[in-house]
Amino acid sequence: MGIQDKAEDLGDAVADAAQDAGTKARQLADDVADRAQDTAERVGDRADDARRSASRAASDAGRKVEGAASHVSDRVEDAVDEVREGHGVVNRLHRLGLRSEWAYAGAFASIGVSLGSWLISRGKTGDDKSQSDRWGIFIGHWAPTFMALGVALKLEEKR
Repeated sequence: MGIQDKAEDLGDAVADAAQDAGTKARQLADDVADRAQDTAERVGDRADDARRSASRAASDAGRKVEGAASHVSDRVEDAVDEVREGHGVVNRLHRLGLRSEWAYAGAFASIGVSLGSWLISRGKTGDDKSQSDRWGIFIGHWAPTFMALGVALKLEEKR
C-alpha cells in the first residue's frame, strides 16, 4: 500500500469522523433545543399560574376594599343621620338651656378679659409680665370657640 492509499484512507477516516461529529453536534443541538423548549413551556406555565394567582389576589383585595369602604360609608351615614336627628353635642347643649346669646356674650367677655389682662401686664416687670401676657393670649383664644358655638346654637334654635 502506497502513500497515496494511506492518504486516501486517512482522508476517508477524517471525513467519516467529521460526518459523525456533525451528526452528533446536530443531535446535541436538537436535544438542547428540545430542553430549551420544555423549559420555556414550563416557565410560561408558571408565568400563567403566577398571573392567574395575582389576578385572584387583586380581585380578592378589591372585594375586601369595597367591603371596608362600604362599612365606613355606612358608619359615616349613621353618624350624619344621628346629628341630623338632633343627637349631637350642640343639640344636647340647646336642650340643657344654653342659648346662642350666652355663647356670644362669652366670646365678647373673653375678648374683654384678654384685653384687661394685657393692660394690667403692661405695668408689671420681670417674669410676672410675661406670665400675664401669656394668660391674656390664652383667654383671647376662647373667643373664636364661643363664637362658633354661638353660631351652631343659633342654627339649632332655628331648627
